[in-house]
Amino acid sequence: MTPSSDWAGRLASRGGEIGRAIANHDWAATPLGPIEGWSTTLKAIVKLIIGSPVPQALLVGPNGILIYNAGYAQICGARHPAVLGTPVCEAWAEAAAFNRNVLDTVLAGATQTYTEQAFVLYRNGGPEDVWFDLSYSPIVEEDGERIGVHAIVVETTDRVRSQQELARSRERLAFALNSNGMIGTWDWHIGSNVFYPDARLAELFISEVISPEEGMPVERYLEAIHPDDLPRVQAAFREAIAEKDKYSEEYRLRGRDGSWRWVIARGECLYDHEGRPARFPGAIVDITELKESEEARSILLRELNHRVKNIFAVVSGLVSMTARTATTPRDMAEALRGRLAALSAAHDLIRSAVLGTEAGAETTPLADLVKRILAPHVERDDRVSVSGPAILLGPTAATSLALVFHELATNAAKYGALSGEAGTLRVDWVVMSTDVALTWAEQSPEGVTSPPSHRGFGSQLIEMSVQRQLKGALTHDWSGGGLTAVLVVPADHLAR
Repeated sequence: MTPSSDWAGRLASRGGEIGRAIANHDWAATPLGPIEGWSTTLKAIVKLIIGSPVPQALLVGPNGILIYNAGYAQICGARHPAVLGTPVCEAWAEAAAFNRNVLDTVLAGATQTYTEQAFVLYRNGGPEDVWFDLSYSPIVEEDGERIGVHAIVVETTDRVRSQQELARSRERLAFALNSNGMIGTWDWHIGSNVFYPDARLAELFISEVISPEEGMPVERYLEAIHPDDLPRVQAAFREAIAEKDKYSEEYRLRGRDGSWRWVIARGECLYDHEGRPARFPGAIVDITELKESEEARSILLRELNHRVKNIFAVVSGLVSMTARTATTPRDMAEALRGRLAALSAAHDLIRSAVLGTEAGAETTPLADLVKRILAPHVERDDRVSVSGPAILLGPTAATSLALVFHELATNAAKYGALSGEAGTLRVDWVVMSTDVALTWAEQSPEGVTSPPSHRGFGSQLIEMSVQRQLKGALTHDWSGGGLTAVLVVPADHLAR
């Protein structure tokens, strides 16, 4: 050690408040000894850190006696100046294990760095979650002896908390956007023709991975719009720009998975100081479920209208058929009442399919379903045969088949085998390996024996029930003197 009697004085006069604190500290009471006896290396590095605005500390000796600058003193909070000259593991008892590891590692010759290292410190009377960027390196004397650790300590608590709050804000925003069906936002820079989708919009609907900051030509986004909708969307953009009006348009977007989603896009053109179109920001909301609901309501209304017409036709036919066979008004009333009751029972079976609900989880025998649907249309049992192995239908299959058989029976009563007195009807089914084949065979000497000239809503309803609900296929054949319809359905779908 090289003594220097005036070094502490110069430190006190030129080192500011922290310089005076170091110069006036009773270092003789510490393992470092009086300040005048410190080595040239230690004094030089003390002078170096005192003049730096970056928080720094020296952990001197095997126990890491603390010497630090003004920046580090601010980090110490209420613990300064009491921790000056104390072993680091005592000064920061709550981080003793961490600091002991630093001392042992760096005094052995290594360096250590940490980014956003988390601690819980008691520096202002209570526990605080804090974070630091830390860098540790050895203090080496001219003869190679490692006498301590030089620490650069930058508190990043504010930055980390800001990042955490930003992440929480993004989570809350994402939750709010998801809750409201929001897909994303865009900003179209008209002059450069660059389209900037946000990350969510780009992830869902842009075919190639792009950086939202880089953007892309607007044509890349337009490629995702359904070809049938694209001309209308482009015209709406042009009109909104020309008329300086709000933009709002519904169209279909193709996702990366190839599926189409209905969206509503809203935005507004922004103009520069000379009145020229500059930017066109906007937002996109997913309305697929709303569109599907509207379509379902439309189908329901058409179905209800169709049902009302059919009910009048069926009732009229029942009255005529009953009048031909009844001998007295009383007989006619009783027969008609029974047939109307059977018609009502058949309607109950198809009601859940019409309304889009299920009537419960109970199963229905296929034979019972067919007979119940046919009952209002059949005067004599010998005109109809129903046969096949026992099959139990789940609620979805029962309501779908009720629609199919009801349509076939209604058409048979109005135009086919059941419209006259000589027609017959055979309904049977067989179980194949994975499918069930149901046959509806009419013999119609008095009825229509050729295909209808046009397809009505009833035919469309049958196809929709067979294909969408039952995942089956239906074929028609008129070559045998009447309609023969064969319905093939996966057996597992009949149990649903």
